[in-house]
Amino acid sequence: MTAFKHQANGKRNTASRFIFLLVALAVLLIGYPYFPDNQFGAFLGGLVSLALLISGAYAMRAQKWAVIAASVLALVAASASIIALIKGIRGHPLVEGSFFLFYAFATIIIFLEVIKSNRITAETIYGVVCVYLLIGVTFGTLYDFIESLKPGSFRMNVPIDADSKIGWRYLIFFSFMTLTSIGYGDITPVTFQSQSLASLEGVIGVMYVAVLIARIVSIHSQTPQDLD
Repeated sequence: MTAFKHQANGKRNTASRFIFLLVALAVLLIGYPYFPDNQFGAFLGGLVSLALLISGAYAMRAQKWAVIAASVLALVAASASIIALIKGIRGHPLVEGSFFLFYAFATIIIFLEVIKSNRITAETIYGVVCVYLLIGVTFGTLYDFIESLKPGSFRMNVPIDADSKIGWRYLIFFSFMTLTSIGYGDITPVTFQSQSLASLEGVIGVMYVAVLIARIVSIHSQTPQDLD
């Protein structure tokens, strides 16, 4: 009975690590349009980003080396973000680049973990959703990094405030429109680099769903002996 309880608790704890990350991603994606476009808004965004870094590192705790690597990347990203916030700098390449590295690392590690699962569980479902949302956030951050290095890599096709620039708020929207193949046409990648990345994200969005469906079918077609 005791062993059974420990096993059940272990499964709940494993699943909860993805829940924390999923909640942080949901808060980021739902809440960012309501953050004011000033230093206070940047502070709120920094808090949500910090929660995302912590929950992301926690989600990888099944592999010790991954947790260590993620913690280092998270520390670098958090430090860069805090310094930029203190100095009042917004859209610095160092901040965007460090967050991109963390998001990309988390996406790959969690994807490899859930795709190797032999059973469809709550943990697997949470992980699958987290990976999909992380892909969009990763590319949105990468687009912001490219735009901060080379302004004009993206062009707005709708009127915006004269003082506004194409930053993360616009590019995260563009990222998910590209990932889901909706493409409203509000933003257009102009340079070869930005066009190449947008094409890559579109392909990943389609392939991820295809690979996921193929994996689910494969799991359901296995016998109980195969699963063990």
